[in-house]
Amino acid sequence: MYILIAIVFTAEIIIALNLIALLVKADRKICDLNDCVTVFNPLAQTCLQYVRCVVSSFNGTYGKVIGFIKKKQEQIVYKVIIMISVYAVLVLFKINRKKASKICGLIGAIRDAAIELMV
Repeated sequence: MYILIAIVFTAEIIIALNLIALLVKADRKICDLNDCVTVFNPLAQTCLQYVRCVVSSFNGTYGKVIGFIKKKQEQIVYKVIIMISVYAVLVLFKINRKKASKICGLIGAIRDAAIELMV
């Protein structure tokens, strides 16, 4: 009977020692991972700051591009309105081609000068 108790007690000690050894190995691995995370943390923060900078730069550039497109759109609409009005005047007054081409050239030059002054 004492032999059975001794065998069971020895088996429990072996199991407990194996569990303690596994816990120590797991603790070492967790400490190693913690060191890696500690080293990587400043690098990750620096990368996040760069990403924020890139996003803010892109946001500013995007706004400038949208503003530029709207400005060009307004200029195109302005040019179309002027050309339609010029052709309407030509049709209304039935000016011959030579005079019309001179007038169109003059109006185009005045329009370009006005656009340059507006910009």
